[in-house]
Amino acid sequence: MILLRRNDKIIIIVGVFILLAAGVGVALYSPPKVETNSTITTGPTTYPVTWEDRTGTLPSVSKFATKGQPYSYTFTVNQTNIKTMSFHLTWVDNKALLKRFGLDTFTLDVIAPGGKTVSFSEKSQKRTKAGDFIVNVSGTDSQPSVTTITGNSTGDASARLRAALRKDDSWAGKEFNVTVTVTIGERLLKFRDKGNNFDLAINYTYYDFTIGKTSSTGGDDLGDLPSTNTTWTPPYMSMILNTGCGRFV
Repeated sequence: MILLRRNDKIIIIVGVFILLAAGVGVALYSPPKVETNSTITTGPTTYPVTWEDRTGTLPSVSKFATKGQPYSYTFTVNQTNIKTMSFHLTWVDNKALLKRFGLDTFTLDVIAPGGKTVSFSEKSQKRTKAGDFIVNVSGTDSQPSVTTITGNSTGDASARLRAALRKDDSWAGKEFNVTVTVTIGERLLKFRDKGNNFDLAINYTYYDFTIGKTSSTGGDDLGDLPSTNTTWTPPYMSMILNTGCGRFV
């Protein structure tokens, strides 16, 4: 029978106490929570695209057309896929004799980007002395054929589609030229009529798109979802790795 010396007994007791204390520590230890701002990295998603007709308006023009000096106006419109530009010219003759004689005639000429020209003329109405007509300039014949678009989010897909449409558009960002000419109706007293005021309203119709939702990823804004790749270490493993303890003899 092997007899242990007193010093050996003390060493064994101390060792057992250390192991018990380490076990209690392992059981009670919990690692701190780690905050992360990581996001999921995903590839492009395909979104459906739908189209509908919309209308837009440009600032109206109120000017004075002088006889012998046409009024010219140049503008640009940034909208893509325009179906029709509409120019509505109105006026009231201010010098017609007895509201019947010497009525002025207004002519509107529109030159679209690319050189397409549309013109129309009309004489002031008797009694009311008013004039009113609309000139339409046709643009895109049919809506774009795009039905899907890819992107990392709906915003990204929308930006990509707008850039592509603008690149191929023949009107967006390009100049329209409008000329308003007044022909004085007075014959005997021409000096009395210097010209006439007019108002020009400009409207347009266009094809606009909407980026739809997709169920392939469960949402539209993937960049805001938290990461699912965060690694969680069990308490006892963390204790072992941080203290070096874990081998029981």
